[in-house]
Amino acid sequence: MFPAILVLLLVAQNPTSSELMTRAGKAFAADDFVAAERDLRAVVQMEPSNFDAQSYLGHALFRQEKYQEAIAPYEKALALEGKTKKLVMQEHRILIDQLVMSYGLTGNLAKVHRLLDEAIQRDPEYPLNYYNRACAFAEAGEKQKALTNLELAFARKKNILKGEQMPEPLKDSSFQRYLRDADFLALMKKLGLG
Repeated sequence: MFPAILVLLLVAQNPTSSELMTRAGKAFAADDFVAAERDLRAVVQMEPSNFDAQSYLGHALFRQEKYQEAIAPYEKALALEGKTKKLVMQEHRILIDQLVMSYGLTGNLAKVHRLLDEAIQRDPEYPLNYYNRACAFAEAGEKQKALTNLELAFARKKNILKGEQMPEPLKDSSFQRYLRDADFLALMKKLGLG
């Protein structure tokens, strides 16, 4: 038999996935994304099908600007959503937004377009699907498609998630090349943004 103190030490050194999730949640809430990442990595190693651990690992990595690393847990969470977890629309929107931004920030515009095309088919009234697509077109130098999608996004702005605001194209790095473009500026004026 192990002495009680040794058992307690062993348990403290080997926390359960539930304990790790609780600790990661506290770290995440305190903006300690490094600690959250550490605990979430341990959980996904123990339970690869843990949707919450996968999605929050993606969030923790994203918040540290580890966009390439965030892609794998977000993709895993998306796959798990289809198999094991039914998300409410708001949660699904956040997952897609984060995955799209991760791919966009790493330059994989083809993947961005595929994800957004699927997202728009599933959820045609969500403005950030169009806004993110406008960003991808702008990054690729496809001005007219970018402007069209910006207009579609702002036409749906009433459908933004509670607590969020529509992004500001004039401050968005994706549109910097168009800050002196007459068509872009005319659209900004039409949308009441410039």
